[in-house]
Amino acid sequence: MAKIIPVVTTTDSAYVLNCYVAVFSIINKSDKGNIYHIYIMTTGLGEKDIELLESLSREHVMVKCVDISGIVRGVDLQESMHFPVQTYYRMFIPLAFPNYEKILYLDSDLCVLHDVSELFDSDLEGYGVGVVRDVPCAYLEGHDREIGDLDCKKTFNSGVMLIDRNVFEGSHVREKCLALLSEDYKRSKRKLIYADNDALNLVLYEKCKILDDKWNFQWQYLWKMETVYEQYREAYEKTAQNPYIIHFTGKMKPWTHPDYPMADLFWDLAEKAGIARRIAYKYIVDVRKEKEVFDCFGLFRFPYSCILPGSRIAIYAAGQVGKAFYEQMQITRYAEVVIWVDKGYRGSQCGKLIDAPQELLKRSEEYQYVIIAIDDKQIGDQVFHDLKEMGITEDKLVWSPYKIKQS
Repeated sequence: MAKIIPVVTTTDSAYVLNCYVAVFSIINKSDKGNIYHIYIMTTGLGEKDIELLESLSREHVMVKCVDISGIVRGVDLQESMHFPVQTYYRMFIPLAFPNYEKILYLDSDLCVLHDVSELFDSDLEGYGVGVVRDVPCAYLEGHDREIGDLDCKKTFNSGVMLIDRNVFEGSHVREKCLALLSEDYKRSKRKLIYADNDALNLVLYEKCKILDDKWNFQWQYLWKMETVYEQYREAYEKTAQNPYIIHFTGKMKPWTHPDYPMADLFWDLAEKAGIARRIAYKYIVDVRKEKEVFDCFGLFRFPYSCILPGSRIAIYAAGQVGKAFYEQMQITRYAEVVIWVDKGYRGSQCGKLIDAPQELLKRSEEYQYVIIAIDDKQIGDQVFHDLKEMGITEDKLVWSPYKIKQS
């Protein structure tokens, strides 16, 4: 009788192609004597993306996108560093898939090089999860000590996680993690910068089954081997010779850094999956977008110290500074631009209508601040004076030197 192997991963619209390669890699090494149920947890993924991912289904493999909006709705999940909210979804796997007693979770920034049914068959020995230890190094030791006096030789990377649903739920792992994250959100400087990975380590410290390193080989130390503690380098190098799962941990990814060690494994699979060109094109476009983002932050900095986050603001002036500030607000969502005015400009800028300055007085109840987006101090002072004469109260007016000093 065929064995069912349930596997879960996550994605958002930006990561669909990378997720496609990850799922393809699972299928590529699958045993046709087994049945694989591969689920991709999402929220609000477009129809075309869903069709693309589910097209990977085969006779012995079911690939299905599962929208878990209803499960995570109302739960406070906040991004941290380069980790999107989708990283938290793994904590909700036992809720989303109650029909399985045991489930394998895999991040979508990895490639499977060996049949995961062998990993799925691992004996968890009564633990709620099976995981692979992290790679001990000075940075990790400092971080683990800071978040909870943890020994980095005993912490793990949760990008590959074998879950015993009943034990996980019975131990209230998710609830404990969410409570820790909620406390962390309140800090002026967050400690749990690795999001739920940190929370899971705090809750499951020395309470998990440790799996062989080959099931979660973290590539990010290949080009900085000197940072790995000396007594662990030999084992790391040995695992690198034959990893069963290569996990593209860290900010550097093979699709953005194809010249890095082992990046060719990803690109070979992408080529075999038939989407290598699509991935290459996507990241050419993304590089252009990154340049646009740099351009709007590169010369002028929005006066964040003068404006409370979440404020409703008006921008005065639609020149280079005003455009930079508007684009910064569109990217960061730090404040909402409710009105944009300029004395001599009519029409639209960045897709937003530019009004006459007189509108500021008419709509003064709608905003808390007027940002005078003018680089020249003398002109800025004059506009400051003119707006006061118009009737805008001084406490709403903001001007400061915006230009970023170039080294």
